[in-house]
Amino acid sequence: MRRGVDVVAADDAPACPRCRREGLLWARVPNRWVNAAGRRVEGYSGVVLCSECDARVPHAAALITWFHVNGRADDADAEFARLLAAWAASLDVPEPDERALEAEIERWRHGEL
Repeated sequence: MRRGVDVVAADDAPACPRCRREGLLWARVPNRWVNAAGRRVEGYSGVVLCSECDARVPHAAALITWFHVNGRADDADAEFARLLAAWAASLDVPEPDERALEAEIERWRHGEL
């Protein structure tokens, strides 16, 4: 299951959630899972392309290099489109860990976060 990845313009990319540096671009990746009640949940996860954090990820590294050489995104550039499609196809968003989420909520409720 994948497709339907929405790539958003580089100008709208948020900071990288891992290192807080400026993101190059971001995508909304569809995901779905079955929750503890047995119901299917569908949603999107945001993925930021970061020149620091993703530098060693094969499909991301090639796209990062393109940005360093060419500057801004150019959807008319065939090489950019190919690299972007490869990166988008490689994105993998794991299912949420509901136990970890519940534990974090409890820590927040008790003022530990």
